[in-house]
Amino acid sequence: MKIEELRSRITPLTKKEQYYKSHPKHSGDYIEKHYNNDNEKLIQMTIDRYKATKEKHALFYDGQIITDEVLSFPIYCSKQTRYSFVPLHVRSYVEMKYVYSGHCYAIVNDKEVILHAGDMILLDVNSKHTVLMPTENDIIFNFQMDRSYFSDSFISKFSSVNPIVTFLTNIIDQKAQHNDYIIFNNREDDHDYVVRLIEMILCEYLDPSLFAISILDSYFSLLFIKMAQRYQMNMEQQFKENNKSYMTEIIQYIEQHYQDCTLMETAEKYGYNPDYLSRAIQKATGYTFKKLVNYYRMEAVGKELISTNKPIYLIAQENGFSNLNYFYKKFNVYFGGFPADYRKQFQAK
Repeated sequence: MKIEELRSRITPLTKKEQYYKSHPKHSGDYIEKHYNNDNEKLIQMTIDRYKATKEKHALFYDGQIITDEVLSFPIYCSKQTRYSFVPLHVRSYVEMKYVYSGHCYAIVNDKEVILHAGDMILLDVNSKHTVLMPTENDIIFNFQMDRSYFSDSFISKFSSVNPIVTFLTNIIDQKAQHNDYIIFNNREDDHDYVVRLIEMILCEYLDPSLFAISILDSYFSLLFIKMAQRYQMNMEQQFKENNKSYMTEIIQYIEQHYQDCTLMETAEKYGYNPDYLSRAIQKATGYTFKKLVNYYRMEAVGKELISTNKPIYLIAQENGFSNLNYFYKKFNVYFGGFPADYRKQFQAK
């Protein structure tokens, strides 16, 4: 499918959307039919791709055909049905919403969220939300993702500490609390790129070519990396507008001086109040200052254990761990074992 064809198909109202527009009292019929929750106020939703496809609900256009091949892909793509009411609910999967045009008015975890064209929101499992009824110009794409998609190898594609890394890591952690969300606001400098990427994803999804699954996997990897970049750039712009140093510069400074830098010294260097800087770093990276420093320390320790034969105590001291008991405790938390075993495991390969 060419992008021009996609654009021409997703804009007109489907028969179901036309019906809901003409019969607003029936705008919640589908939900009531398929998600009877014993009159509970909070509906539990799961992915039922085949049912949704068969009944042509929340699809892109009338007569659409989706192959079994793309239905097997761990990300299910759909379009928010316009003039349809979706009550407050939670989902058993991760969901990403992209506003292609118009707006998206939502309530997420009891907070009002307004998304504009080009904005995106990523919702973790069990985030409580509802989307207020979209009208004709409000074209919203949904990407519903199995948690299995977010493997360690997927997360390793992100080269730096970033809130999206923390968010995705939390998704695959069975013990973590799952009800969070993160918003990626539109940027003029990458709007056209992201729109094009979304369109290429949908073209491949709706009309799969040879190696479609591999192509979709690559597109989504690129989309997530782009979102991480967008979030970081938006943070930098916010700091720039406040006449502050870029957060990237501060994080790079911590990365280069992780052995001995302190919050007080870093705050003084960049002209921040320490408490303010601590909050800003956590907002930008998802890590506290101390955890960020330990992250870089442990990364360095892990590399040296594999690439050198230095004594373990010396590696620990040279990377900022003066207390060996503390070092062993943190190493076990970070790597899930002991330094000697870690070294033996990787040097044997």
